[in-house]
Amino acid sequence: MKLYHLVAPTTFLLAFTLTGCGGPETPQEVTQAFWEAVLESDAETAAELSTLVDESGFDGYSLDWEGAETSWGRVTVDGQEASIDTVFTNMPGMNGEELETTTHLVRINDQWQVDYHQTGDEIGTDVRIGGLMGSVRELGDKLRSRLADESAKANREFDRLVDELSAYSDETREEMTALIERYGENLERRMDELSRSLDDALEQNPSASEEERNTLEEAQKDLKQQQEALDRNEPDSIAEVSKELARIQEQLSELSDQSFGHLKEQLQRWSRELNRELEQLNQEARMQEQHSI
Repeated sequence: MKLYHLVAPTTFLLAFTLTGCGGPETPQEVTQAFWEAVLESDAETAAELSTLVDESGFDGYSLDWEGAETSWGRVTVDGQEASIDTVFTNMPGMNGEELETTTHLVRINDQWQVDYHQTGDEIGTDVRIGGLMGSVRELGDKLRSRLADESAKANREFDRLVDELSAYSDETREEMTALIERYGENLERRMDELSRSLDDALEQNPSASEEERNTLEEAQKDLKQQQEALDRNEPDSIAEVSKELARIQEQLSELSDQSFGHLKEQLQRWSRELNRELEQLNQEARMQEQHSI
């Protein structure tokens, strides 16, 4: 990997002072600021620069970053997503070896944010990290648990939004209802994707155990019920469907990696994207709330 160092931190901060910017904007700037926060255990800043719902979800990926240094390589931007090759040196427990990984970002409300969970998944693919954490599986379980926790927090925020709709002015209520309906359309698309994935998984695994087939068939049944509920196109039904989809995804995560590894990878990606869309809805709703005050 050919590396290129980003601007030194002091120069980085000075650039913002001189240009009058309120914070990092480009994928490179957000990535550098995010990792500076991680290395300094600054949970608040790391959460602000990432897809974490709030700072309580920050754990520094359960790694010791004391004394670690970062350098950067290729930057790839593809629409609303970006990735940056990231290398850490002087990490405790690595015996002088480098940790080469990728920082993933997503653009939400015209702002680049580090995809906290996808970046953590990427770190977890390094077998040496498994040695520091106990096992790669253990790290993967922690990341899945964290993602589920973030989903629960985002859904609680969504519930609050729906509960308080009637308290807003007619104009604000119409704007927020439009946001919710757009999210409902995204939910419908995600549900169609999941339904096709479940059909494929059943067809491609005829030798799956009876328990696993029952899990898949039960998920299909639940999914159909949620699709029917979504047809009502009401804010409270959309909120309830969002929570039920998170539950279905968690249920499917219990399938074996050996038979359903590809499906579980799809589910992880699907869940991350759904979380992004829900967090984007929450952020846009909070902006509408502020403007209505």
